[in-house]
Amino acid sequence: MLAPGNYVQWKSKIKRYIDTKPNHELIYYCLKNPPYKYTWADKVVLISEGSSEMTTETYIENYKNVSQDIRDQLNAKAEAVQIILTGIDNDIYSTVDACPNACEMWKAIERLKQG
Repeated sequence: MLAPGNYVQWKSKIKRYIDTKPNHELIYYCLKNPPYKYTWADKVVLISEGSSEMTTETYIENYKNVSQDIRDQLNAKAEAVQIILTGIDNDIYSTVDACPNACEMWKAIERLKQG
């Protein structure tokens, strides 16, 4: 199935490609760390227009209401997954396709390629 020992060559090729990307640091971060998890957050809002009374609303974060730094991280995660999937051999695609994120994919490929 996999030739043990070819992992170093594959890893080097993928890393050289990642280095050409403008957001390469974020992509490397995604390969080594679990993805950002949306959380519950609070925001203070006026009770009604013209009123000075405030209340707190709780909401779940999503792509549209998180900071630009977090959006950049989420975009890099998607790019990391794409780079991995296009850079792996067909015989291991089915094994890592079920991985939930780039970090887990990277770990699975390391295990498979190192024998």
